[in-house]
Amino acid sequence: MQHEIQVSRRTIHAIIFLIVVLALIGAGCLIVRRYPGLFPGMLARLEGITPSPTQITQPPDAQAATRALTAFYTLDYRVPETQWQAGVCALSTPNGCQLIQSLFAPTVYQVVSANQVKTGCTVQAVRMVEESTPQGHDGATHIWQLEVTLDNPWPGEKATTAVYAEVAQANGTWLLNRILFDQEAARFAATPTP
Repeated sequence: MQHEIQVSRRTIHAIIFLIVVLALIGAGCLIVRRYPGLFPGMLARLEGITPSPTQITQPPDAQAATRALTAFYTLDYRVPETQWQAGVCALSTPNGCQLIQSLFAPTVYQVVSANQVKTGCTVQAVRMVEESTPQGHDGATHIWQLEVTLDNPWPGEKATTAVYAEVAQANGTWLLNRILFDQEAARFAATPTP
């Protein structure tokens, strides 16, 4: 004896709908696990706001390079040159401060004054390109490639540029030792990012 089970079309549609919804929820859960920043970024774009970036903890040497370059590239023609120098030197080694004062400050502030520059910046550490412990130094030195984005670049200046900075460890603290000149940095710029 055979029994036929009769199921209405409405019930079949409800079951198919439920299966599709469960499949979409499952796929969404997998996507969220694999790409945790995807949905907040999409939601922020829909709402017209910029998403807050996921904080990635950088090593102390990269943090030192980032802080020092942020101070270096935060420029305001209304701020006295000595105040700008003091801010950068507070994040630099004594040798680094001397280089800032003697080589960089006169040129930088000439450009700042001539163009009435007033800009902040965002600095992001990209990668460490060299690590060494030179003779006669207290600690190690690292050279970092950083990406500097100016909020308000002056005429002739690119908004985003790669900068290479050497940081040195002295008494357990990482400080800016120097910003590499373009000629020095050229050897790292030719090296592909891993």
